[in-house]
Amino acid sequence: MTLDVVKAAVVLLLAAVAQLTILNPLEAFDGPADLLLCVLVAIALLRGAAFGALAGFWAGLVIDTAALGTLGLTSLLLVLVGYAVGWFGESTSVRSSQLARVGIATVSAAVLFFVGGALVTVLLDDPIALGSSLVRAFVPTLLLNLLIAYPVFIVIRKLFPVPIPTAREVVAAAE
Repeated sequence: MTLDVVKAAVVLLLAAVAQLTILNPLEAFDGPADLLLCVLVAIALLRGAAFGALAGFWAGLVIDTAALGTLGLTSLLLVLVGYAVGWFGESTSVRSSQLARVGIATVSAAVLFFVGGALVTVLLDDPIALGSSLVRAFVPTLLLNLLIAYPVFIVIRKLFPVPIPTAREVVAAAE
């Protein structure tokens, strides 16, 4: 478990650096792909709600401090996303279609992050344009996230393999 925490911290730090330095300046179709969100979705799907919330807090803290944004805003949103996706991962079967699980989790995470960010921004009384420009940036970002989500999930699954239950755990679960 401790090794998973260290691996997640390093992977999320690298994803945040790549997000801020490479992907954000390369806006394709009016919106950048959100690599950090896809990495968080993959980790939360594989490790559960509590681990996803902790990973979301770390990822948000890294992004907020590196981008000099409102400290805690991204952390709050990514904690909610990590917890929700982790809960979804715990409640669905690992044996079900991984492509469908990753797709549903990625779309849900992007919508939750977008709507939560807009809501928190309005509550903080920051000027925001919830018009066509924000929606115009959301749709390409969502499509790019869907494009990179499954390859990211495959890489993260290699780093965080799903533990195989022992015979004793299987018998105990059947009783």
